[in-house]
Amino acid sequence: MTNYKEIEIISDGLKLYGKLYLTDKEKPTIILLHGLGFHSFEYDNFAPLLVEAGYNCLAFDFRCCGKSEGKRGHWTLDDYVEDTKNAVEYIKENINDSIILYGNSLGADAAIAFLSKYPNERIKAIISANCATKTADFVLTPFRKFLFALASLFKFIPFKVNINHFIPYPLIIDTPEKVKEVSADKLVSQARSFSVSTYKDIFSWDMTKKISTVKVPLLILQGKKDRLQPLDQANLLFDAANQPKELSLIETGHLPNIDNPKYLSEIVLKWLSQQNLK
Repeated sequence: MTNYKEIEIISDGLKLYGKLYLTDKEKPTIILLHGLGFHSFEYDNFAPLLVEAGYNCLAFDFRCCGKSEGKRGHWTLDDYVEDTKNAVEYIKENINDSIILYGNSLGADAAIAFLSKYPNERIKAIISANCATKTADFVLTPFRKFLFALASLFKFIPFKVNINHFIPYPLIIDTPEKVKEVSADKLVSQARSFSVSTYKDIFSWDMTKKISTVKVPLLILQGKKDRLQPLDQANLLFDAANQPKELSLIETGHLPNIDNPKYLSEIVLKWLSQQNLK
């Protein structure tokens, strides 16, 4: 297993936990952004494959997740944009400014929202896998909308709702062994219950507006076997994006970086090799 250095990133006064895989300070760094309620463990088997190909990697835990600070279940996408910005600044200060963003699911939303808000950061490329382009389109049924409207009336009561009611582990992880492993991870279970205000933020996301302002090479990956979200989410993102862009349908589910990291790395590395990232 490729060794990494545990690091600390400060974001809005919170300490974020990170794993830095450093191979060569002259090489680009891929920042790996994790999914909803998960943490940097997502990339434990994927990052080493990128490192073997000559890239540096940084996988870190968003606030309120994993080993990072922050009240569990209370965050917004804007918070994760700031976490991403501070991760980018860490790499610029400690390695170089040749940076690529890779995000899966929520991580893809964070990458796109970050570059939409900070277009002058000069990120070299974005790889967006299974992006929740318009979350409400595939998560909110009329009954759920009613429940959250009702819950909003009682927002002064400090209760949280577990995302497993909407997105159980078997819906997003293909491998039964991995489902068992992740289910037993207390760092994950603690971070998958959200306040009503956080849910309302999640259901308001619309990446079509944000991606339309992004002007860097973009690879959109969508798992053909993704049981969580339909293909039209990837099509919406692709149609709204600027050139240069590419949409690739891959033979995976919602979390290829967990279920088939070798296959995913081959796709990602092939695309990166075709880009002019100087």
